[in-house]
Amino acid sequence: MKIITSKSILLESINIVQKAVPSKTTLPILQGILFDAENGKLRLTATDLEIGIETVLNADVIEPGKVVLLSRIIGEIVRKLPDSDIEIETTERNLVCIKSNGSNFEVVTLPCNEYPELPVVRKEKGITLKQNVLKDMIKKTIFAVSSDEARPILTGVLFDISDDKLTMVALDGFRMAVKWNSIINDNKFKAVIPGKTLSEIGKILSEKEEDVNVFFSKNHIQVRLEDTVIVSRLLEGEFINYQQIIPLEYKIKVKVFSNSLMEACDRAALFARDSSNNMIRLEINDDVMTIMSNSQSGNVHEKLSIQKEGNDIEIAFNATYLMDVLKVIESEEITMDFTTNVSPSIIRPFDNTDYLYLVLPARFKKDS
Repeated sequence: MKIITSKSILLESINIVQKAVPSKTTLPILQGILFDAENGKLRLTATDLEIGIETVLNADVIEPGKVVLLSRIIGEIVRKLPDSDIEIETTERNLVCIKSNGSNFEVVTLPCNEYPELPVVRKEKGITLKQNVLKDMIKKTIFAVSSDEARPILTGVLFDISDDKLTMVALDGFRMAVKWNSIINDNKFKAVIPGKTLSEIGKILSEKEEDVNVFFSKNHIQVRLEDTVIVSRLLEGEFINYQQIIPLEYKIKVKVFSNSLMEACDRAALFARDSSNNMIRLEINDDVMTIMSNSQSGNVHEKLSIQKEGNDIEIAFNATYLMDVLKVIESEEITMDFTTNVSPSIIRPFDNTDYLYLVLPARFKKDS
């Protein structure tokens, strides 16, 4: 193999596929990136056997061929080379020569025949949506994915596709994030994508309004955008019926400025972190919300102006669970729906009906 390509394009491509290189593995070949050059294109592939990423870039292919290089080594070399064209050529003794502007590296290769092929995804079902839309949907749900491997199905995000709507759902047993969006589709099906996969997809997606195609087979998902393909296994099992969890009515509705609530909760969390349950309390009386937390280090009280329908209520939440959603809601105002101080509460953007967040309250003892 002998190719010439630009540093900037090669480095960008390496950064994309490196997201599938495992940090730890019992198979040394997976620490490598497969370089496959032919017909004026260089294809880079990486996989950890759970997720695989493949991206294609333009290159001057003088001699076609394949080689596997250690991801960490090739990434660092290309990153430190001058901003110029890079020549990569295989030599004898399982070495690759990398040249650029007087710099000359010789790098040991890994055996190409041991590198696993990415699964072939039969495009049985598929949807199309904009990159920036999918990126936003991932951002607004991924934080609620469970990390408890005892319930593996909850370590993924549900894609519920019905007619022209995609619903993405993540829940961990304490809170749930649900995001809807219109899509181009004529199928009806469900699939659960591993949270790790979706997180990496979110990092690769751009803010552009360009189409991304998502295909599903029985066991895999394939995401196609521009010159990159991401393949991942799907999680097996039945996802929780999220629609049954969403309360249909409420007794108290509060409207509050989201930034003001976020800043108040952030300050209250300074003491909540010192407590055993990371809890902050909300005391809602008339048109005032008081945010409180206390620990052995001290206590804090914050007061915010609100608009309220219904009775007064005193309720507590895990500070992290409350702040996670406030970080991703971009609406100037939010609404909070309450039934009782032990029932799930709903948080939504005031001016948007395509997102909701459900969170379970924390139990607390009232001050005497």
